[in-house]
Amino acid sequence: MTKEELLETIRQENEWREIEFTNMKLIYSNLSNSEISQNTFLRMCIPYIYAHWEGFAMSSLKLLIKYLNDLKLSYQNVKINLFVLSLNDKFQALAGKQSFEQRCEFSSRFIANLAQELKFDKKNISSKSNLNREVFLELCQIFGFENTNFDNYLTDLQQLVNIRNSIAHGENSSLLNLDNLEKYSELVKNLIFLLTEEIKNYLEEKKYLT
Repeated sequence: MTKEELLETIRQENEWREIEFTNMKLIYSNLSNSEISQNTFLRMCIPYIYAHWEGFAMSSLKLLIKYLNDLKLSYQNVKINLFVLSLNDKFQALAGKQSFEQRCEFSSRFIANLAQELKFDKKNISSKSNLNREVFLELCQIFGFENTNFDNYLTDLQQLVNIRNSIAHGENSSLLNLDNLEKYSELVKNLIFLLTEEIKNYLEEKKYLT
């Protein structure tokens, strides 16, 4: 996959989501004036809006992982965060107390990995089923994104995730209105736009390299 193909695929990932956001408002406006039906629909929309955020972020970052794998990078020319990502599973061998023999085995595997092309496993890029402020900033750190670009949106993102979680857990404390629907739809659209731009700059400036 070329850089251009990757960016086009990400663009298409966003395109259909834009239509979905528009459709949500149309459906709401076409509902009856019944308070029950509109409130129910609004509560249904929050998990759906969140799902678009998590779905876009995860699919885009996993496409980026595939692109990095295709580059056949080596540890000498990537930044340390990506090198650590490539070794993620191997670090698990260090959990708990280790015998001297086990430490030697780990060191041998570690050294052997230095002579190989780096491989990044998609499963190490996870939303933890809760792509909130903390998890997203960790993903930015993994790739080396400029996370300050997202600062103005992270508080609202945390609010969206909190409301989504309360609804998912069957709680009924969230009072929602059309303003909430518009606010969180715009939030996710802005986050998607910023993440797309960040990935684009990341590739064009080759920020994965030292």
